Amino acid sequence: MAEAPGRACVIGAGIVGLNCAFWLRRAGYAVTVIDRDPEGDRASHGNAGAIAVAEILPIPEPGIAKKVPGYLFDPLGPLSIRIRHLPWLWPYLRNFLAAARPARYRAGAAAMAGLLQTAMDDHATMLAEASLSHLIARRGGLFVYRSEAARQAAAEGWAIRRELGIHAEPMDRAAIAALEPALGPEAQCGYYTEDWAHYRDPKELCDGLLDYLRRSGVEIIAAEVVDFEMKEGRPTAAITSRESRRPFDQLVVACGAWSHKLSARFGDFFPLETERGYNTTIPDPGLDVGIMTSFAEDHFVMTPMAVGLRIGGAAEFAGLKAPPDYRRSRALLALAKRYLPGLRTDGGREWMGHRPSTPDSLPVIGPSARFPNVHYAFGHGHLGLTGSATTGRLVADLALGREPNVDLGPFRITRFNADDRAA
Repeated sequence: MAEAPGRACVIGAGIVGLNCAFWLRRAGYAVTVIDRDPEGDRASHGNAGAIAVAEILPIPEPGIAKKVPGYLFDPLGPLSIRIRHLPWLWPYLRNFLAAARPARYRAGAAAMAGLLQTAMDDHATMLAEASLSHLIARRGGLFVYRSEAARQAAAEGWAIRRELGIHAEPMDRAAIAALEPALGPEAQCGYYTEDWAHYRDPKELCDGLLDYLRRSGVEIIAAEVVDFEMKEGRPTAAITSRESRRPFDQLVVACGAWSHKLSARFGDFFPLETERGYNTTIPDPGLDVGIMTSFAEDHFVMTPMAVGLRIGGAAEFAGLKAPPDYRRSRALLALAKRYLPGLRTDGGREWMGHRPSTPDSLPVIGPSARFPNVHYAFGHGHLGLTGSATTGRLVADLALGREPNVDLGPFRITRFNADDRAA
């Protein structure tokens, strides 16, 4: 029998952390997952449930600098910034604006296309082994616009998608009505893509994967990591808030919007922000929806789930501690009624989650600049669920010393450092 490669410790029990634990355990590692509340609510529990392979375009698009002043004064807009948070947001925002240069925008899209090219297969592998394949719906995704002029305004983005291998089938009003009868005449045209799927309940996915990991021998610890033990110039154990010591050979930092606080302990500073997303799940919407739909002009989505119709989207920068502003959820419901005649919104459950957001919309995947046994897996923004299985597989490759099948250069943690940019 082959000798086990060693011990791995994953900090974070969100969907990315759980996938890292899955692939490390699959590779033979003895795995420990540490999270302050492994059973608690997190971004992966209440999100839109998409495996959005087609969503490769970075948020900082060319020309977005002209829109930023409006974000400061529209609390219900598609991307809002609470003014009191602006001083803390500036390092992030400065890099965000730099990432909107055309060359970096296209390079970012290409990097994401390369990262997500195996996402469907990686999810399928994880689901099959965890006996969770029944949770996924492979129906594709629909993007709709209110007018042909609006679709033409987004033509460059769709051209980039096609160049990078994304399927995009133009849809007129008749085709949309045939594919999704619940959509009214407000949805005039759009695109259908096969490069999309969704989960019927992302919380059930997280709970099911966590249960599978436990049954597979992964140790799940409810605690906070407060320090690291160092030996021979590298970290070798995590010290938890419960005064326990958890030794490891390989460490993975995958604790979402809090990850940069730990990466800084290893000298890897990163301008991570929390991109707060809102949604409402309507248990009885009064209509049948069959396909996940993105409303491109109004920046929100709807997902048919086992728990109801989930309507959400937009982004808010307000930090980790500010209370939720559920007016955003209600504003999205008002928009949804324009597209969905007969939609009933009573009894909806409002939710807000913290997406870990990077300035260029690319996650951080790869080793620490100083410690080769420390690996980062965070910053996926609204693509955390989409990229989770692939990220876990890549992290396991790195831990084993195997060459990843993806160029991880664009995802390195040092990419915003002055020295790294000059290299």
